[in-house]
Amino acid sequence: MLNRHTLFKQVHEYYADLTARLGSARHIVSMTFLSFDNGVWARKIAHMLSERAAAGVRVRLLVDGFGELTDEPRHIFHNRALLNDLRAAGIQVDIFHPAAAGLTPLNRMHCKIVAIDDETAYLGGSNIGDYYTTWSDSNLRVDGQLGNSFHDLYDYLHAFTLRNQKGLRLDPSDLWAGTDRTWLTVPSQRLDIRRALLKMIRAADRSLYIRTWYFLPDSEILNALCEQARQGVHVNVLLSHKTRVRPIDFANHLHVHRLVAAGGHVYRYTPRYMHAKVGWNNHGEVLFGSANLDPHSMRGNFESCLQFHDQALAAELRDSFEADLPHSLSQTLESHTRRSWPEKALTYACNIAAPWL
Repeated sequence: MLNRHTLFKQVHEYYADLTARLGSARHIVSMTFLSFDNGVWARKIAHMLSERAAAGVRVRLLVDGFGELTDEPRHIFHNRALLNDLRAAGIQVDIFHPAAAGLTPLNRMHCKIVAIDDETAYLGGSNIGDYYTTWSDSNLRVDGQLGNSFHDLYDYLHAFTLRNQKGLRLDPSDLWAGTDRTWLTVPSQRLDIRRALLKMIRAADRSLYIRTWYFLPDSEILNALCEQARQGVHVNVLLSHKTRVRPIDFANHLHVHRLVAAGGHVYRYTPRYMHAKVGWNNHGEVLFGSANLDPHSMRGNFESCLQFHDQALAAELRDSFEADLPHSLSQTLESHTRRSWPEKALTYACNIAAPWL
């Protein structure tokens, strides 16, 4: 039976659906986030998790140690208190600090996954935090015969906080969640998301869409996008005009200019932060998950994406993409030419610094 995919274009709708589904958990809940930030929604979800733990459900939460401190620094002490409350309620709370061989503190756990029993999972761009409800983001619910796939993935990710990684049951080269393929980025080990993205780009023969928070593709990915545009494929990229890391917003002008010069279409979403991470092509191939289009996501962070074929969802994503275009700046060759010399100099400087941003 094919998995069923439900798209959430509003973060508060995703949180509401997640909270309700958590209430139906019977056996196990596994959750991974960069941050679980104290606020109205985090407390609602925490309350539901505590209820399920009291009912005998095994509940696990893996939170990135750096993200928990930096995603909203004003909430550091409240966040720690909330996690302690969850532990007191019988929930297994694990903090991700990379300790396995070959890793550094810069290799962060950026996956955003919730797995409920063996039949429901959520993934996408949003961590848990009230401020995400003020952003534009995309999240997905997957229903199907998922087995232990995401619960095993929790164990796999958690193992990188340990120096001894023996005994893992998961083969990262062959990950399936029901009928959907799961791809990972594991620093210094696996660049599967990057390869899947390149394959999806090159498979497009009419149209390609990418919606991303950061747009800093490496030379091979950018060349693939430009080549497809030159071959007549309608290449469309929607990125956030402003992000939390402002130097990236200047650095990406060079990447955008190259793609536009090759015939691509690039739009900068202006009303608010646009935090989604999803791509799809005219064949209905969709790549959906936590990975941005930048060096850290493609090589340096722990990331997860789901790949599947769903023409109806691809059409829904395209309609949402097009609905955002009136609220976006369309990049042209002239718009880059009109930029002042100080702006261009800043762009070049930020581009040089981009690998460390």
